[in-house]
Amino acid sequence: MYIAVKKKWHQYFFLAFNKSDILLVSPLIFVLCIILFGTKGLNTESFSNLIVMLIMQLFVVAFIEETVFRGIMLRTLLAKGPLTAIWVSSLLFSITHALQLLGGQSLEDTVIQLIYALLVGLVLSLLILDGQSIILTILFHSLNNFFNFMGNEESSLLYTYIIIIVLFIYMLLLWKRVKKKIVI
Repeated sequence: MYIAVKKKWHQYFFLAFNKSDILLVSPLIFVLCIILFGTKGLNTESFSNLIVMLIMQLFVVAFIEETVFRGIMLRTLLAKGPLTAIWVSSLLFSITHALQLLGGQSLEDTVIQLIYALLVGLVLSLLILDGQSIILTILFHSLNNFFNFMGNEESSLLYTYIIIIVLFIYMLLLWKRVKKKIVI
């Protein structure tokens, strides 16, 4: 509400998407393809369920989480330095996923999800500091959740490990790129 009322969208990284940077985000597209492959595609039995879940993931979960963690929190923590902003916002984003334990998820699956969420947080924070729009992170976040929730079956851990490796390598590459632009 604050961002909308004060019209400070730009201050919180709501920028225009630069089409020339499509190669930069191709690893995220690759991750989404791995998810779709691992879950054997989308469950299309109920079109209305697909639409409702997509809207929920895009306009509720991803929009709120990205605005909080990559928008407000990252922007606020930048006063403490980019390194602190990247790590603290990403760690807090990851820790929120520990709540899955309360829903009955196993400890092993939760630890894997925490690592996955930490890497996603690091990658998306680095993309923001590279000058990318938060709209891109909202879109990736929503599709990541949507594909996982609406897949035909649960993906095996092998696909999750592959994604973790891809995200880790991507994070290192982004780290080098961002480090050239700002002092980390």
